[in-house]
Amino acid sequence: MDSTSNERARDLFMGFSIFTEPMKTEIIEHARSAMEELLKIGTAGHLLWKPQPKDRYDILNQIEYMRQFGQVDSTLNSPTFATYQTEQPASMETPTVALQTEASRDMAFINMSPISIVELLMDVNEWSSAFYNIVSKATIVGTLLGAQGSYNDKLHVMSAELHLPSTTVPIREYYFGRYSKKFSHNIWGIVDISLEKFIPSPTSNLLKRPSGCLISGMANGHSKVAWVEHVEADHSHLDNYFKPLVASTLAFGASRWLNSLNRYGEWLQTLRATTFVADEGVLIPQTGRTSFLKLGDRMMKTFCANVSATADNPWMKITSFHGDSDVKVMIKNNVEDTAMPPGTSAVFTTSVWLEVSPNRLFNFLRHENSRTKWDMLSHRLVIRKVASIPKGENPGNCVSLLRANTSQGKLQIFYLQESYTDSTGSYVVYAPLDESAITAIVKGTNPDRVMILPSGFSILPGRLQGDEDRGTTGSLLTVAFHVFESVTNKSHILPEYIHTMRKVITDTVTSIKDIVQYHNRPNNWMEDSDFLVRF
Repeated sequence: MDSTSNERARDLFMGFSIFTEPMKTEIIEHARSAMEELLKIGTAGHLLWKPQPKDRYDILNQIEYMRQFGQVDSTLNSPTFATYQTEQPASMETPTVALQTEASRDMAFINMSPISIVELLMDVNEWSSAFYNIVSKATIVGTLLGAQGSYNDKLHVMSAELHLPSTTVPIREYYFGRYSKKFSHNIWGIVDISLEKFIPSPTSNLLKRPSGCLISGMANGHSKVAWVEHVEADHSHLDNYFKPLVASTLAFGASRWLNSLNRYGEWLQTLRATTFVADEGVLIPQTGRTSFLKLGDRMMKTFCANVSATADNPWMKITSFHGDSDVKVMIKNNVEDTAMPPGTSAVFTTSVWLEVSPNRLFNFLRHENSRTKWDMLSHRLVIRKVASIPKGENPGNCVSLLRANTSQGKLQIFYLQESYTDSTGSYVVYAPLDESAITAIVKGTNPDRVMILPSGFSILPGRLQGDEDRGTTGSLLTVAFHVFESVTNKSHILPEYIHTMRKVITDTVTSIKDIVQYHNRPNNWMEDSDFLVRF
């Protein structure tokens, strides 16, 4: 989290620490009650949860939840939750719209031990780093309970900012308590609960009911994790294309958190592996593979940070793109960060809805044979994959090295590309590298010394409002290009440069749209082996 946010968090903690008692005791009781609820709803059967016929996750039965955990105010004909909200939230803003409930549960087997997961979730820096595709910022405001070196019966007061990989969706910012408890050998629970009742909230757009995970150790050293995510959020500022995604809970729900945890577990397993699948065309030693994996991870983290709607990203709208979406630009000046070139760079981004399944779009964008169809800089080049490092069981999840040659075989540029997909989202992220950088990475040089400007795509499942029950499949595609502009720092860039990059990004989106529309026509998808491959 940035220094301003840390100072704000410290000031806040000092403010409410004055009321050590009885406020501290009330917050601890609040957290322990939340853990009791999490234990009940996390293990409850299908009376409380409604399985989704086409998905693995469950949606909360609101009527049954109110019956078990709330009480109905007959005069308002709406639920109240006396246990968790007995007074008006001490928010900095007065709620003006009704909050919408998002409540889901999912389960998965994670290739991590229970204590490793607990340590990850209770360390704010590790948590925000591992869940970089969701968490923009996070900090511990203070610790109210727990012995040093132990995670049993520990309570942190934390703040966090959550995002989707698109500038179109507003961030979610809130204060909460995170409480961990060991129930028995190898069985843990970690629960989050909003603290608006006790601490002024930065916004009024999110209330977190008891949410978190129940972790059970398995005989093979892995963990069975049941994740519950239960919030009430403001949907009034959501773009119409994104409302169904958020309402379905795929945007911020249990499946997305659990998929991210699984991705992190697979990343650790790949990083620690002593043997690797053979490369496509070149032999890379183990130290070099580690450097490639770490550079790919940094590339993904930078991309996700760049395409969020956080206030730290000063986005400026350029123009409307054919009435579908806006192209935005963000100017970045770099003086001290050795991981990117010094001087001025710019990130251009836009989001569009496409009538194509996320899986087909992901495979098309990641495949080297398809690159010349959307990348203007590759139209006259021959793209070949020369190395690939798989990450996990899905063949689409990998770090790849692509070589771009002229038709005469002369090297033009290398691309480092990482692709990742799960049920809640997909990414294809890449950065151009010259031959000297590739040589250094192959030799195992520190990847933090390699300067990169990541560009790429995020793909979210998108169904139009009203089509949720008809099964209409679509994708919410976000495109972002990060380009170097000048070796000197500038507060603005030339209009001609902005116009050129706007044309590049809009032409890229148009090319992808045209291909999708062509292949959506009857039988056309059968005629193009490049588009069909791996689908």
